[in-house]
Amino acid sequence: MILWLASYPKSGNTWVRAFLTNYFSNKSENIFNDLKEIENFPNKKLFDGIVNLELIKNNKLEIFKHYISAQEKLNLNNKLNIVKTHNFAGSINGFPFSNLSNTCGFIYIVRDPRSVLVSYSHYSQLPFQKTLKSMLNQNLISMSNEIPEARLDWKTHVRSWLNNSWPRILIKYEDLHKDPFKYFTQILTFISKFKKVEIEESKIKKSIENCSFDKLSRLEKTKGFKEKKNINIKFFRKGQIDEWKKVLPNDLIIQIESSFYDEMKKLGYLQ
Repeated sequence: MILWLASYPKSGNTWVRAFLTNYFSNKSENIFNDLKEIENFPNKKLFDGIVNLELIKNNKLEIFKHYISAQEKLNLNNKLNIVKTHNFAGSINGFPFSNLSNTCGFIYIVRDPRSVLVSYSHYSQLPFQKTLKSMLNQNLISMSNEIPEARLDWKTHVRSWLNNSWPRILIKYEDLHKDPFKYFTQILTFISKFKKVEIEESKIKKSIENCSFDKLSRLEKTKGFKEKKNINIKFFRKGQIDEWKKVLPNDLIIQIESSFYDEMKKLGYLQ
C-alpha cells in the first residue's frame, strides 16, 4: 500500500523525505543517495508496459486514466511504499488520483502560500507575478519525471488533500521549522500505524542534524542534487518562513490573501 508524502511544490516535502530516508537508513554520508527509497510519483518507470508515452505527448490528460494501474504495479511488492507527490488528490475527467485499494494514508506538508511564491519564483526563475499566475492556474498540468502531473492551483491542491477521507497527518512547514523534533516525531508515530517503526529520541535528533537546511545546502553545493531541473539553480536556497514580508510587493500579498483567504484562515496563516 502507498503512504503518500504530499505537498504543493516548494513546501518542504523534500526536507521531510530526506529526514525519513536518513532516519530509516541510519547513515550520515551523502543523504541524497538514499532519497530513492522514497520515490516520486508519477515517474516514467511505473508506466512502462501500461501506456505508450508517445501518445501522452499529444494529450497530457490521457495519462490520468492510468494512474491507478501504475499504483497497482508499485503495490505488487506487498509492502508499505512511502511515495512523494505534488499531484492534487482529486480526479481528472472522472479518473481519480488514487483509491483505497492502493492508498492507506498520507502525510500532507503545507506552507504559507506567500512563502511558497517566493521560493517557487526563485526556483523557476520567473518573476513573482508570473509565478503567482501559475499558483492561481486551476488547470495547471506540470511535468514530473517525464510524466504529466496535475498540480492545479494552490487552493484546489490544499482542499483536495485536506478534504480527503484517507487517514492523514497535516504538518505545517512553519511548525516543522520551529520545532523539528516534535513534528518529525509526530510523522514517525503516524507511519508506525502502518508498519513497525522504532522511534528513538537520539536517532531522531541525529537525523534532524544530518538533514538541517545548512547541511543539505552545503551538500547540494559539493555533491549536487540531481533531482532539480536546472543545475544552476539552488534547490535548498534559504528555507526561511517569513522572507515574503521583506520581498513581496504589497499588491501581490493582497492578491494571495484574497485568492486563498478561506484556506489561509483555516490553516492559521491569516487572523
